[in-house]
Amino acid sequence: MISFVGRHNSGKTTLLSQVINHLSQLGYKTAVVKHAPHTLNIEPRKDSERLYQAGADFVMASSPELAITYCRQEQELDFSEILKQIPEDIDLIIVEGFKNEPLDKIEVLRQEIDPVPMLLPKTRALITDINMPVDLPVFSFSQCAEITDFILRFLKVDLPG
Repeated sequence: MISFVGRHNSGKTTLLSQVINHLSQLGYKTAVVKHAPHTLNIEPRKDSERLYQAGADFVMASSPELAITYCRQEQELDFSEILKQIPEDIDLIIVEGFKNEPLDKIEVLRQEIDPVPMLLPKTRALITDINMPVDLPVFSFSQCAEITDFILRFLKVDLPG
């Protein structure tokens, strides 16, 4: 498990979408846990979202390809409780956020957002558009294959299948 951390609008989700796509093409089954520090924004365009917005405490929409669950909660789930919900056949868990959890981290840093890295404990690499003189692996945003390879090697993930 590895967490991608960075400031708001640094490009974490865009980058993770590319990395996850690459992992999927390689045959890996991935799970993503994304921290939303504020209220999640649900747009009432689909029936399940409309039912949740109407006041249902639990809504599950299920199709042959996808199941989505909405569940009201009084407080945010503990990170360990979230992990218990991930299926066992997942090869790799990628986390976006949860920067205060004791996870290995890759920091995503954009000069236009904030040129100073957070360098939180357990930061293992940087992805940035800044020339950074740090004692860590540094990747550019265009190095999706190299970032994916770094993650697989760092986590010692076996080949899928």
